[in-house]
Amino acid sequence: MDRANRAPWGLVFPSWALPASAALSTAAPWLKGGRGPDRPRRAMEVLLSLGLFLLVAAAAAIFLLKPYFDWRASCDKSLESQVSRTSFQCVPGELIPPAWKAPEVTLSVIVPAYNEEYRVPQMLDETLTYLEGRGASSSFSYEIIVVDDGSSDNTYAAALSASTAASLRHGEVKIIQLLANRGKGFAVRAGMLAARGQLLLMADADGATSIRDLERLERSLGAKDDAPHMAFGSRHHLRQEALNKRAWYRNVLMVGFQFAVWLLVGGVINDTQCGFKLFKANAAKRIFASLHIYRWAFDIEVLILSQIFGQGVAEVPVTWVEMPGSKLNLLTGALTMLRDMMLVRVLYGFGFWQPSVA
Repeated sequence: MDRANRAPWGLVFPSWALPASAALSTAAPWLKGGRGPDRPRRAMEVLLSLGLFLLVAAAAAIFLLKPYFDWRASCDKSLESQVSRTSFQCVPGELIPPAWKAPEVTLSVIVPAYNEEYRVPQMLDETLTYLEGRGASSSFSYEIIVVDDGSSDNTYAAALSASTAASLRHGEVKIIQLLANRGKGFAVRAGMLAARGQLLLMADADGATSIRDLERLERSLGAKDDAPHMAFGSRHHLRQEALNKRAWYRNVLMVGFQFAVWLLVGGVINDTQCGFKLFKANAAKRIFASLHIYRWAFDIEVLILSQIFGQGVAEVPVTWVEMPGSKLNLLTGALTMLRDMMLVRVLYGFGFWQPSVA
């Protein structure tokens, strides 16, 4: 067989296979050159390119699926096994009250805290002053559950000191410290599942929203089992003011995020990320028992689960002051929240995630 019938790398094809040989040479020009000196170098370049591509693809897959892996790592573990210590005595197995047990207090306030040793004392002082005032004039009772999300500072000690310094007659402060930093969503979930109130309030440790706005949220809830079952504090009425004051790139990220929420979840709620939300106990237990997203975008899954369970949501304007010391990085936060929103929609849509409570 003559040289014309030879393919790249010196392979010999019969006459009927010549078209395939020509196609191979055309589609992969790096193979040309037969036994020439450039062949090993070109082969190495291709192998390095392929290796780099696979490395980037693996890194992208790990990033995109990280929320799923985080959930898988803890979904079979009890909450108690992920707690380092508590400021209160708890019988083993009873950190989470059984579903049949009636609420014991009027209100539970859940405060997720990560490296908040300087902000949580003031927030607790303001909250306790208000709640004690309500308790003095009615049968109102309360508990505050501070969930220390594996802080590396003295958040636990600061919260404990602030609670012991206060004179409490109508409620108590409980502090739960997690073994490791698991994310704001996980910390809120832990507090919600451990709560014993008729109403459950999520309130950020920075105190950006006045605790007195609780009354606005209470008035928006339906009676007993009627909708709405939860009320989201909202800063949407402050949107124009925020647009005027903030840097242009912050406005671009904010508007882009709101568009993504509208696209993936729907336009029911304008502000999903305000850290001031009130739930009826049954609705909260049902939703947070089913929560899979443990970082910043958990609010989006809360909204999606409320739609799945047919639970009404009210959006209530609240006062809000931007506080210094935020733990959220704008760029990485925007990327991870967008990833989490897309992932939660895909995994629920294809049935990989299901609500754990029917």
